[in-house]
Amino acid sequence: MKKCYNFLMVLATVVLCLGLNSASAQDVIFSQDFAVMTGSGSGSSSQCGSAANSVSADSLNTLLPGWTGNKVTHSDGKVKLGTSSVDGWIQTPEISLAGYASVRIAFQAMVWNANADATNMTVYVNDEEYTINNLRKTNEVDCIPDDFSIVVDGERSVTIRFEGHHRIFLDNIVVSSATAPFLEVQGTTSFNNIPVNQELAGNLTVHGYNLTADGTTTVALSGDSQFATEVTSLSNNDLLSDDGATVPFTFSATEAGTYTATLSFTNNDLSEAVTATLTVNVIQTNEISTIAGLRALIDNSDVNANYTDSVFYRYVGHAYVSQVNINNGYSKWMQDETGAIQLYDRDGHLNNISQGMEITNVVGKLCNYFGYVEMNVQAGLSSSDINVFPENIPAPVTVTLEQLRDQTYMDGIQGQMIKLENVTFNQTGSFEAYKLYTVTQGETTDTAVYVTGYYDNTLSSENVQIPTEAKNIIGVNMRTAAYSAGQNSARLPSRYYILPNEFEAITGISENGKTAVAVYPNPTADNVILTIGGDATTVSVYNVMGTLVSTQSVSYGANTVNMSSMPAGVYFLRISNGNEAVGTVKVVRQ
Repeated sequence: MKKCYNFLMVLATVVLCLGLNSASAQDVIFSQDFAVMTGSGSGSSSQCGSAANSVSADSLNTLLPGWTGNKVTHSDGKVKLGTSSVDGWIQTPEISLAGYASVRIAFQAMVWNANADATNMTVYVNDEEYTINNLRKTNEVDCIPDDFSIVVDGERSVTIRFEGHHRIFLDNIVVSSATAPFLEVQGTTSFNNIPVNQELAGNLTVHGYNLTADGTTTVALSGDSQFATEVTSLSNNDLLSDDGATVPFTFSATEAGTYTATLSFTNNDLSEAVTATLTVNVIQTNEISTIAGLRALIDNSDVNANYTDSVFYRYVGHAYVSQVNINNGYSKWMQDETGAIQLYDRDGHLNNISQGMEITNVVGKLCNYFGYVEMNVQAGLSSSDINVFPENIPAPVTVTLEQLRDQTYMDGIQGQMIKLENVTFNQTGSFEAYKLYTVTQGETTDTAVYVTGYYDNTLSSENVQIPTEAKNIIGVNMRTAAYSAGQNSARLPSRYYILPNEFEAITGISENGKTAVAVYPNPTADNVILTIGGDATTVSVYNVMGTLVSTQSVSYGANTVNMSSMPAGVYFLRISNGNEAVGTVKVVRQ
């Protein structure tokens, strides 16, 4: 049996269970807090504490008798499961559930802070599989793991196996009886840095256990009037279902401050109400209409300093997303007619943004990172802030290798798209992430190309071959600092590099020209026929939020694109030939 728990946990999550702390109502059958997992080692670390080397099977059994596991690591009184590339797991001794008809398994979990880590884990109760989705990452607000629980049948013996996909922190496992009536309320309840006048919409999922069928649970909202919900009651039958019941709520405030409200759930089966407290921190932002205006608000002349301003700014102009680092998704760049700036999106507020979009209403704080200006993103965007296919695409500035080495010149076009014309790579083979590459342009040779990860277009996957013929290189420019990690964690000199995104024929003409596309039927109920009047290799389907929905191979002529599993709405089909988009078309799915 396989179950999937889609818990939305963006900033803070609540799991409430009436009677959990009452021994008479919910007897504790088994518990483990991992306080003994405090060993040291040479392993890597995160901002939430060190993580030592993996524990051997013998050592694990000595520390936790009866436990087994693989890729299990000490982590300051918690365990870390897995590495950046290998899943890890840990399994309890056999636990007798005799005498208990229903059992609740509660635990705390969160994800290592690397962008590449998966945000889900799997719990196996004997051969029953439960998927826990949307785990919060350690770089989101604090280092306290979120609470999760599952309810399973009793009257048997079980082992419980926790499997982390890439790197997961695990702590405080409690197995208790679940025979008394109780409710669990799960979802995001605390929101930070919401701009004034920006509407917030959220959902809580409520599960009920041991309730009277066909009964009703009353829902009441009290507190600040900026919160609202249309739900006043929930069916017990819905609460008892695998999916539970959903309680949507909205929020909007015209002034900065902290706002709270309480959702109360009452039922004749419960001795007292179960409550969930909603908290929203609203900020006042200073609106700036140009990127040049943003850049002027912070002094970046000190190349030996790294500091972030405390002021919240909202960019209300319209900027083109010029480059997105897929491997480290917190690195994005936007550019308008006045300049460009890197978006440092450590918390993933703009994970729905892709290269080639137009965005507005970006909220963040300004940072001088050793002479390079960044905007540390503090809030997400609504669908109205995103234009999936903008018409005004900025042209790259043509620079020479000599100019790229001129820091005074490059400071004036910092972060913008640039083009190095007619250059030849001095290496062969495949590109590698976090490597420097040397190129020659005329009489000048320089180590000027820095592949920091894989990007949306040319370097969108591994094993991309280094061009053997002369090319024009297009990409954003970035200034690295003597304090920045680089090749093999060595420190790079403070200078400007081009982060390659696209290669172009030395004639200056794109290697893949635009071509005509057509689609029918439109609107459609399931499939569409996409007719392409030129060379093409791929079609990517995006929703109106700019999120990639699907990708498939295509070619010249008629192609069938299956949209039958997609929700009703507006979609954009982007057709590409190799590394370049050659056409787009809008489709309405009924």
